[in-house]
Amino acid sequence: MGKVIDPAAVKRILAVRTDAIGDLLLATPALTALREKFPKARIAVLVRPYNRFVLKNNPAVDELIVDDLYDRFHFGHKVSLRQYFDWAARLRAGHFDVMINLAGDFAYALTGWLAGIPYRIGDRGRVAYSWLYNYKVNQRLNSWALHEVEHNLELLAPLGIGLRPAGKCRLYPDPAELDAAAELLRERGLAGKKIIGINVGTSGTNKAWALGNFVQLIKKLSEKYRTKAVLVGGPKENELNKQILPQLGEAAVNLGGLPVELFIALLKQLDLYIANDTGPTHLAAALEVPEVILYTSKYQQPARWAPWGNRHKLIKNVSGCPYPCRPPSCRRDLCTAEITVAEVLQAAEEILAGGGKMTPEEERLDRERISFNILAAGGGERKEAAVKLLRENNWRVWELTAAELRQRSVNELLELFIRYEINIVHSFLPGNFKLRLATLLTSLKMVFPTMLVRDEGGNFSDLKSLVGYYEDKFNTRVL
Repeated sequence: MGKVIDPAAVKRILAVRTDAIGDLLLATPALTALREKFPKARIAVLVRPYNRFVLKNNPAVDELIVDDLYDRFHFGHKVSLRQYFDWAARLRAGHFDVMINLAGDFAYALTGWLAGIPYRIGDRGRVAYSWLYNYKVNQRLNSWALHEVEHNLELLAPLGIGLRPAGKCRLYPDPAELDAAAELLRERGLAGKKIIGINVGTSGTNKAWALGNFVQLIKKLSEKYRTKAVLVGGPKENELNKQILPQLGEAAVNLGGLPVELFIALLKQLDLYIANDTGPTHLAAALEVPEVILYTSKYQQPARWAPWGNRHKLIKNVSGCPYPCRPPSCRRDLCTAEITVAEVLQAAEEILAGGGKMTPEEERLDRERISFNILAAGGGERKEAAVKLLRENNWRVWELTAAELRQRSVNELLELFIRYEINIVHSFLPGNFKLRLATLLTSLKMVFPTMLVRDEGGNFSDLKSLVGYYEDKFNTRVL
């Protein structure tokens, strides 16, 4: 674990998480762990006006400090040295003993250093400015084997806090807002009925499932459960809701565009939430609302960003798109068409029947199952055993024999890796320059480069041991 800060020296803690709503929400298990470890410490969190509501009423937090640096340096505004010194003076006035830079940005590393906070914790991998921290952690942000909740917990190692068991994400709706949300549903004739929330949009960083598919799904759900689907979301989603509402008739009501705290209270009323992967996914999970979440592109990483700790079904299909995946700039719809209405309907029916319950271990394996695309290269009994284990458990695996590998050029291998977003090549060959070169070239073409794993003869008698082998390789590789 490395050197650990003396607990007696920890009286005032500053945690920094100023990015997206979902990012801050996925940091709440870390905040809870801090409170449990240091019950008498004062814990402050640096947030933005945009995401501060996430921590309202959270018992792990004593103070919210609202930041205005993030919008400046992330949206093209210059930040003067004087502004950094002014922010440092504000932090210095808080007399913090410890700063944990969960956001990872340079601005906070610098202001913490300028403020003279005695113990400054951050990611060692941000080499350009990691010297500003005096407690550095290998955060392993390139590992698909760790969820974002666990990446946040990694930074608590200098405080003597481990990764597991990780707690749940927490959100605390206002009681008055809960009453108001319940009244909204009563006014629309939904009292006593199954309440199914649908969010048809995305945050803009990912692709959305086709609106026509949502229309078909909503009609089928409304007919089967004799209810009206509730269209939800922010202002952008509300515009999409208005587009499809005339096609839905009595099958849906539109409650999009609500103030954020009322939106959270509305989510809490749902029996099921169906959506593209976006920030409210994590809001619903923190409220323990069952979910069906759609991952519509190769770019998305359920292994890192799936909902945490609630009942859910995740849908991410193998894509045959031959192009490198870089939403939202991509204008092709090949990947979004690969999720069918029938499979989303089936997942919804399973959740509404009580399905989707998983232990933390099962949850981890499930999100990795739909994230890891594995190519087994070579031959022999060990390769056949590994492929058999993966296929028996519905993991995604492709095969290339030594002869097939010889016939393919480096460019053809690269095209294969890109088409199927191969992120693990498990090589059962003694050594192959062509395979190694193709995996190295993925760093030029793919957002998440392919990892080459050479078989080392270890034991993988069951799925857990084989997947554990891949997880160890992800956690120790350096890009």
